[in-house]
Amino acid sequence: MTSYESPIDGEVAPAGHAGAFPSPHLGNDATGARVAELFVFNTDVRLYAYPPDGASLLDSSVRGVLDAALEDAAARCWYFERTLSRTRPDSDIARAHAAAPQPVSVTPETAELVRCALAYGSASEGHFDITMGTVTSLWDFHTGAVPARVALARALEHVGAHARVQLGERRLADGALVPTLALTDPETILDLGGIAKGYIADDLARLLRARGVDRFVLNLGGNVLVGGGRPAAPEARPPHRAGDPWRIGIVNPFDPAHHRALIEVADGSVVTSGLFERSFTRGGVTYHHILDPQTGMPAQSDVASATIVSERSLDGDGWSTTALMMGAAHARDVIEGLPGVEALIIDDADRVTWTSGLAERLSLIPTLPRL
Repeated sequence: MTSYESPIDGEVAPAGHAGAFPSPHLGNDATGARVAELFVFNTDVRLYAYPPDGASLLDSSVRGVLDAALEDAAARCWYFERTLSRTRPDSDIARAHAAAPQPVSVTPETAELVRCALAYGSASEGHFDITMGTVTSLWDFHTGAVPARVALARALEHVGAHARVQLGERRLADGALVPTLALTDPETILDLGGIAKGYIADDLARLLRARGVDRFVLNLGGNVLVGGGRPAAPEARPPHRAGDPWRIGIVNPFDPAHHRALIEVADGSVVTSGLFERSFTRGGVTYHHILDPQTGMPAQSDVASATIVSERSLDGDGWSTTALMMGAAHARDVIEGLPGVEALIIDDADRVTWTSGLAERLSLIPTLPRL
C-alpha cells in the first residue's frame, strides 16, 4: 500500500484508505460482471468489473481478483469522500476554510483536482468557478427557497477562483514537499462538487486497470465511464462480440423517464448536465440548479441538456455545465475545437445537435407526444 505524509502532525495516512469505511455490497450482474454498490458522494455508485475473455465468474479465483479490485475501488471512493467533503471537519476542504487565509497542507489528489478545476475555469469564459459554493449555499432546492437579492450580491463579492484560491508547497521536517491550499478570502466557500466525480472516475479506472481489470463500467450517479467495450454475448439479440461498444442512453430532458439518444462508447466517459436534474417552481417561475457565476441566479440559456463524450471523465464534468451555460450554437463550436471531446446538445425546443465526432456513433429517439 502506498502512502503520503499527512500534513497533520506528520502522521502517515494511506493513499487509498482513510480509516474505517463501509464495505460495498458485492454481487453478480446479468451482463456477466461482478458489481459493487455503495452510497457515497450523496449518490448511488455502481462499479462493474468483468472477467477477461474466456474466464468465468464460476471460477472462484476469477471472482477473487474482481472482488479485490472492486473493494479497493470502493475504499478509494470513501477516501475521496473524506478528503474532499465540505462538511467533514477533517477534510482538506473544511480545513482550508477553517484556516483561511492561511495555507494548509493537502493531499496530492486535492491539489491536482484544484489545479485542474482552475484550468477549466480559465477556459470556460467565466461559466465554471469552484468558489460558487459561496452562492450555492444560499439556495435550497429541496425546500424551494430563493435567496434575497441582497444576500446574493454580498455572496458574489466572494466569488472568483483565480483571485481567491492559491496552491503552493510546504517543506516538512524530513525535507519532503507537500502541496498546500489557501483561500485568501475567508468568506469564500470552495465547492468541488461540479468536477470531483469526473476526477474520481478517472482515478478508479486507473486503479482497476492496475489490478488487472480491463473491462469495466463505472457509474458515479450519472458520470459513466467504460473501459474495454462489452463482453461477448453471442446469445444476445443482436449478438455482441467482445469489445463492441456499449450503447449509453441520454436522458430526454422533456421526458426524463425516457431516452432522447443512444451513444456508442467502448472506452471513454459520458456526462450529462441538464436543467431537469434539480429545480423547483415558486410564484410561477421555475428555478434550476445551474447557477451563473456572474449573477448567482439560474443561468439563462437555450440549452436543456448538454452531454459530453470524452476520453476522460474529468473533461465531461469540466465541460458539460459550461456547455449548458454557453448556449447551443456557441457550445457546439467551442467543443468542436477540443481534442478528444465531443458534445450532444438538446435545446429548449427539443432540437438535438452534436459535434462531428459523434456522427457515426449516435442514434436519436423521438420524444413521445404527451397525451
